[in-house]
Amino acid sequence: MARKIRIMFATATTLGICILVFQLCLLLYGHRNLFFSDDDTPVILWWTPFGSNNQAKTCGNVKCYVTHDRRFERNALLKSILFYGSDFHVHDLPNHKSSAISWGLLHEESPRNNPILVHEEALNLFNYSSTFSRFSDVPLISFYLPRLEELIGKSYYVSTKEKTVLIRTENIAPVLYIQSDCDTASDRDRYILELMKHIRIDSYGACLNNARLDERLRNNYLDILNGHEFLSFVSKYKFTIAFENAICDDYVTEKLWRPLIVGSVPIYYGSPSFKDWLPNNKSAVSILDFASPLELASFLHKLSKNDSAYEEYLSHKLGEREYQVTNRRLLEVYRRKPMGIPDEFGNYVEEFECFVCKRIHNRKIETSVVTRRQYDCPSPRDPVTGEITKRNWWMTQWNIEKCGAKLLAHYITRNISINISHFDEQKMSMHDNKEC
Repeated sequence: MARKIRIMFATATTLGICILVFQLCLLLYGHRNLFFSDDDTPVILWWTPFGSNNQAKTCGNVKCYVTHDRRFERNALLKSILFYGSDFHVHDLPNHKSSAISWGLLHEESPRNNPILVHEEALNLFNYSSTFSRFSDVPLISFYLPRLEELIGKSYYVSTKEKTVLIRTENIAPVLYIQSDCDTASDRDRYILELMKHIRIDSYGACLNNARLDERLRNNYLDILNGHEFLSFVSKYKFTIAFENAICDDYVTEKLWRPLIVGSVPIYYGSPSFKDWLPNNKSAVSILDFASPLELASFLHKLSKNDSAYEEYLSHKLGEREYQVTNRRLLEVYRRKPMGIPDEFGNYVEEFECFVCKRIHNRKIETSVVTRRQYDCPSPRDPVTGEITKRNWWMTQWNIEKCGAKLLAHYITRNISINISHFDEQKMSMHDNKEC
């Protein structure tokens, strides 16, 4: 019995020593992570976990350490804090904002995700930006852009005559709409509902639904929007409605590019500058070129009955190769895109990290400030009348977050701790008293 007790005691002692050693190793590892550098490598901290983590990144002839570890917030080597816009939350921000530590914003989404970031007071808190705007430090304008061969290729192309036959034989409408996000800042369904009064539209999504998708597409169409079967389905339609969920300069998504890929003419509402990125002058129909949905419908009816006029909008598919894409700005984007490197979002994130790293190494006093030029999303308007209206509840949200942005700037620039309940009360009081 005594021998058994001795063995159990020895085993327990050995196990305890092992645990102690393991914990010491973890402590030393954490210590090494916090004080890893002997050569003063500057630190970039992703406050909202994103991008690289615990990685020494080489950018040209400079190097930075990129991490998600918030313990670096008080590290002397910290030089920049980066935020992913969709995860930027007022209740979860650094304890202190120092003029010696720059802030960077990466935000590819529309303001529908985070409306506080449309306001100048909030944007001014950042020094660097990577957004859909061509004016941001690392523009994301080409993220959704398809490969040139996809844009001009005919893999899904259905001829005009075939489309006309399908309208007659399969009773499909000349216009396709498929959307299941029915509550948007752009209020797109309001316009489409009016347009439906004057031209047939097959609406397959949850919004304004009047048609039923084939079983094999209906069950998971959101997962196969870029799949062969779905693209082949879209290609049968002469026109496809391509309305963004919010209106921002240069915010152009796959909603525009998908019909262009398959050879269906997009009816577009979104970025006011979207024509800057079209293959040709006539590659899409903008609703802003028409005084009303009725006028647009009249134009679409005429275009649908005139094959040669309709095909002028498909010159990126039907023209001679050297004339398929004539937009010099778009051709320049294609020229700059690295050959053989997949156009993945992670590549843009890494480019932004390296941009910030290089700026850090310049060792200049940081004077750059993000403004609405880098994220230009005006107040929501009625798409039919063009007027700002309270009918769209997003307008109220815009105004509330304008107060939020003003209040946030007050807190951050003075390094005042934020109690989110008190913050929200102040924000609503400012809104109710029209103080923003």
